[in-house]
Amino acid sequence: MSMPSSAELTRARTARRGVAIALVVAGVLACALNLIGSTGGVIGDVRLLLTIAFLLLGPGWAAAGFLRRAPAAHVWLLTVGVGVASTLLVAQIMVSFGAWYPSVALFVMTLISVPFLLRHAVVAQ
Repeated sequence: MSMPSSAELTRARTARRGVAIALVVAGVLACALNLIGSTGGVIGDVRLLLTIAFLLLGPGWAAAGFLRRAPAAHVWLLTVGVGVASTLLVAQIMVSFGAWYPSVALFVMTLISVPFLLRHAVVAQ
């Protein structure tokens, strides 16, 4: 088994930082577009795409950032798995309690995920 070179590790760290920063921007923009109430047209489509991308990848990348020197496939599998699971869990809780507030769920998921994503942007492993 060969060890990755320092150049490969640097590229991986840079890529992880870039993904973390992109997800922070996506989460904040999704919340901002939600607050201004954009629902139709191109801005509404952008809001939908940003929200889906953040909810599927943001919480998972916040968790996957703690993996050390894991293969990229493992990182992305964990990212998508945790993102889908957390989004479904929050949706199931809202349905169970009969309180369907997807905007509040987006804000809470962003509030929980963004500090970890910012940490991973600063300290990429």
